[in-house]
Amino acid sequence: MRYLEPIALDTEEMFLSFMEFRVKAPLLSEADRSTLALARHRVLLCVSDDRRMIEVCEEYGIAYIRMLRLLSQMVQTGHRTVEEVIEMADTLVNERGKWIAQTILSSWKRSLHNF
Repeated sequence: MRYLEPIALDTEEMFLSFMEFRVKAPLLSEADRSTLALARHRVLLCVSDDRRMIEVCEEYGIAYIRMLRLLSQMVQTGHRTVEEVIEMADTLVNERGKWIAQTILSSWKRSLHNF
C-alpha cells in the first residue's frame, strides 16, 4: 500500500503552482493539479496519458512519460516481466478506471514480446 501514500503540497511555491494550474488548465482535477505541482517542484516524473496534463508538462518543462511507455521500459530494463506489466495495465483499466482503447492495449501487449 506504500504507493498510495499521499505526498503533501508542503511549500508555498507548490501551492502557488497548484493555484496557477487552476487558471491555466481549469479542466484538470485537483488531483491532476497537485500531481503537476509536486512534479514541478520536487523534480519528479509525471506519468500521464491525459492530453491536458501533457500540454501543461510541456509548457512548464515538467518531465513526463506516458503510462504504457513506462510499463514497457520496466520490461526493457528488467525491472518487471512481461506478465507483471500486463497485470499492472489490466489493474489500471479494470480496477482503477483508466481508459485505454482496446486496439492500443492489444497492440501494446503484443509489442512487449519483442523486448
